[in-house]
Amino acid sequence: MQTKTLLIAGDGSFCNRTLFRTPLDRVELLCRTRADVRLCAPAPPGSRRRYAQKKFTPEQVRHDEAVLWQRVKLWHGGRRRQLRYKEVEQVLWQSGAGTRQLRLLVVAPIPYRRTKRGRLYYRRSAFLLTTDPVTPARQLLQVYLDRWEMELNHRDEKTTLGVGQAQVWSPKSVARQPALVVAAYSALLLASLEAYGATRNEAYRLLPKWRRKSQRPSCLDLVILLRQPWHERPKTVAALDSHTSYQQMILSAAA
Repeated sequence: MQTKTLLIAGDGSFCNRTLFRTPLDRVELLCRTRADVRLCAPAPPGSRRRYAQKKFTPEQVRHDEAVLWQRVKLWHGGRRRQLRYKEVEQVLWQSGAGTRQLRLLVVAPIPYRRTKRGRLYYRRSAFLLTTDPVTPARQLLQVYLDRWEMELNHRDEKTTLGVGQAQVWSPKSVARQPALVVAAYSALLLASLEAYGATRNEAYRLLPKWRRKSQRPSCLDLVILLRQPWHERPKTVAALDSHTSYQQMILSAAA
């Protein structure tokens, strides 16, 4: 463990001077940056300067025909999709990372359709800065695409479990209640992985037609699966000396 490196994928709020200018032991950053951030190359050898005089932005790199697009297939949105990107190495961010050399990844917009025969839409381009000098761009892009699971995790915690929404009386509970709910959610996820695996199977309830292709069980799916033993196996619940009931759980969820 002491030789492993932690790669942190963050949104635009993590792309700042405080994080990028302070090297952390065995920690690399991969963050989304603005399209108009001013970057440059190192100064030529023998020069008294540290930064090249010519500045450029990620948006200019996207339109620069001298930097060729590369293609790679990555897992995103339930299947493998072809992604186009550009990579520029030995990039300096003078006002941010200082003399620390970075890598710039420019990701082309991903096309999509709202319906099967609808018109083709495009999402916005993504611009990524990373302090990792050795990891292949393919792995970095997959890590950033997988970061979307964190957003789904936050949504489940806030909407389904109500993190931070409990009405408490004690001042100590203000900090303890969200920590308890997140810990319980982590235990629920680990238990589901141990018992049913990472994808949906026959143990879960049938999804509506518009969600039949979903492979990831949602937080609500896991909560429903957790409540079933109280209804289907009353003897097992009695053996656990549980003081709750299936009816109480349903009423608490509807409150």
